[in-house]
Amino acid sequence: MMETATNVNPPRKSKKKVWLIAGAAAVVVLGGLGTAYAKYDLFKSAKTIYLQAEAESMMKFSSDVSKAYGEYQDYMKPYLEKPVHSTAEVSEIALDATIPDPEAQKIVDMLGKAKLVMQSNIDEQKNQQSGNLEVHLQDKKLATLEYFMNDSVMGFKLPEFYSKYAYMDLKDSDALKEKMGEELPKRIVSYSDLHEAINFNQDELKTVMTPYAVLYAESIKDSQVSIKKGVPFSEEGLKEDAREITITFNDAEGAALAKQIAEKAKADQKLFDLIYSRYHNVATLMLDSGYKVEEISKEEFKKNYEQAFDDIIKDTQDTDTKSTDQLRMVVLVDGDHQILSRKLLFDDKEKKDQLVYSSVSYDKGAETYYRYSLHNLSDLQSGEMSFTYRATEEKDKTKGKFSILAKETDQPILDFSTTFETTKQDKKKTGKYDFALVAADEYSSNPVALTGNVTVNETKTDNGVDSDGTVKVNFSNPTPDMPKGFSFKLKSKAEFGKALEIPAMTADNSINFATVTDQQMMEAQQEVMQNAEKFMTENAELVQQFMMP
Repeated sequence: MMETATNVNPPRKSKKKVWLIAGAAAVVVLGGLGTAYAKYDLFKSAKTIYLQAEAESMMKFSSDVSKAYGEYQDYMKPYLEKPVHSTAEVSEIALDATIPDPEAQKIVDMLGKAKLVMQSNIDEQKNQQSGNLEVHLQDKKLATLEYFMNDSVMGFKLPEFYSKYAYMDLKDSDALKEKMGEELPKRIVSYSDLHEAINFNQDELKTVMTPYAVLYAESIKDSQVSIKKGVPFSEEGLKEDAREITITFNDAEGAALAKQIAEKAKADQKLFDLIYSRYHNVATLMLDSGYKVEEISKEEFKKNYEQAFDDIIKDTQDTDTKSTDQLRMVVLVDGDHQILSRKLLFDDKEKKDQLVYSSVSYDKGAETYYRYSLHNLSDLQSGEMSFTYRATEEKDKTKGKFSILAKETDQPILDFSTTFETTKQDKKKTGKYDFALVAADEYSSNPVALTGNVTVNETKTDNGVDSDGTVKVNFSNPTPDMPKGFSFKLKSKAEFGKALEIPAMTADNSINFATVTDQQMMEAQQEVMQNAEKFMTENAELVQQFMMP
């Protein structure tokens, strides 16, 4: 009896074990459900899946823009903060051409022995620059053009022909206006001036735009969004199943959303301040620099700003509520909530599935691909304007292709593409670019068509950048009187921090274009003629080669 009773009642430890197993199972199940919810979108509505994909897409886009802008700022920083001395040399110029005229052939042969040397000094902080262009032939300098400019003075000199600078000072506005018949600005606006006037930080833009994203998300009804699973996606080698999400706006829904956005923007003081402040900065810069710009008052700007949105609101009120026209947006989304492709299509009584816009964007491991296309330009079925970029990164090497296409018919207005391969190793970067170009020629029935390649080797030094490369161009359809192509070598050097000094203009070393007298002009002409004769005498052999027999 005692043994029987013992067997009937299980030990308390066994109950604990059962609860522990049940608890662990619950954790696994709930964790699995959480993973399924996050990864596979179980229990989510089509609208929720779509909005999550849009949010992921926007965060990625913002991150990509921040990265690209940061890299651009890092690259530009030394050019904007330090004086830069640059030297560039073009040499070994060659024409691929059959020229029956022996005199013309002499000129072609001499190009191979010629060299162009350009030096420039730029100080963005002081708004100054100077430099020269030298023409060399067979290691002999033939002629030089020197120049300089700051925010109000521009001057140049041809030392082989005239010993003085010829310059113009924008501060001599009255004299210049009398001489040229029109008023010139007081100063020259520089890149850094404009950059400072329109620059804004991304947090400022994000703060202004986020409420509109929220408005869009809240305005979409569940009935506007549908989803289809297992839809194949394929472009540029990537193939995978995706979810096809369609967001539909009929005329009334589209008008309602447009009205909401317009009403919000009209009353949005932050958006107005963002736009007006940049307009005011640029207008003030131009006016202070003496450019003929009519800046409207803040009140007038506000009036025009509000009127623009009032016009949109009025248009939405004229919408035909019975219209069957609709705009559809179709996106393909992968398992990581990445929008792989997007299409905007318009349906009306006359035609269905009119493609307005399409894009593809994805990052998959080492592969990056973007394509953005506008369709039906000028209401023509074959119209298109698109930009495509693809890159594959492997350690320090990047291979890829980018292209630009614009067309209104089957014949492109512009079709440019290039494949590239770049390599980075420590401070050295090399690049090879093969390109092809087809461009419509408004003066001829045949488009301009050419191919070519560019090679570049760039090395960062302690205080600058050294580079060298080659350029080769081949014409695809040359006429009998055109060369088949040309090539040249390019060598350059940039040094940061090298001080720049603009020469002081005096009566002994210069003539002022605004105040020059007839006597000074006559003396200048005489000196130029004398030096020209001297130049021809010193280079008689060269001059004779270019003269007809």
